[in-house]
Amino acid sequence: MIKIPVVKEWGSWAVFISSCLAALTAGLLTRPWETGREFSNETVLTILGLTFLINSKNPLASILKRKALKKEHLLWFLFFCIAGFTLLIPFLIDGIREFSLPPLLVLSYIILLSQGKEHHLFTELNGFALLTLSAPIIYFVVTGEMSLRLYLAVLIFFAAGVFKVRVRVRKTLAYRWTMVIYCAVAAAVFSCLNISVILLLPLVENIVSALLMREEKLRTTGNIELTKGIIFIVLTGLFWQ
Repeated sequence: MIKIPVVKEWGSWAVFISSCLAALTAGLLTRPWETGREFSNETVLTILGLTFLINSKNPLASILKRKALKKEHLLWFLFFCIAGFTLLIPFLIDGIREFSLPPLLVLSYIILLSQGKEHHLFTELNGFALLTLSAPIIYFVVTGEMSLRLYLAVLIFFAAGVFKVRVRVRKTLAYRWTMVIYCAVAAAVFSCLNISVILLLPLVENIVSALLMREEKLRTTGNIELTKGIIFIVLTGLFWQ
């Protein structure tokens, strides 16, 4: 039986899907149909293409971890990449010149993986930066415009989850205060970018959790983060400008 090496980190999929939905929500607020823009088919193809590229992570990690290159890992990596970029062709035709950041993030992520730092803080933040790239990409497909504000909003919000898990696992005073300071800085950045701070309302739970350090299972933490992601999407629909 063929074993497909799909990414089974459900938290990553939650961030990816939430980023796509937040971007779609923000994009639809611009009423692109009023300008006659056709975006539905390209949006579906782009999301599918990004999904294939995300799944290339596992075979790539397997290739980098082993000194001897296994044909199976290489074939799966090539399959995911070729399928992903093929589906992304409609987006790439119009959007490739607008997006110079992805190659740099991919390169830094590969370097970190090759050094065996898959679970280091910076690697996880780098990974979230890649996952949340789906937000400006989908927004561009829907509207025809690049939105760095949206990317920063989505990245800053979901990156808080990385620190939340660290707080739950490490339970150190340093990480607890880092979480509180991160939320404060996030609010300041949102204000500077003229993004409604109300979008960060779910992060109040991060602060309360860091200060009280109540006992909870990681599964419970994951469910809480998923719920906060859904609230973020709803708030985006209500307060994004």
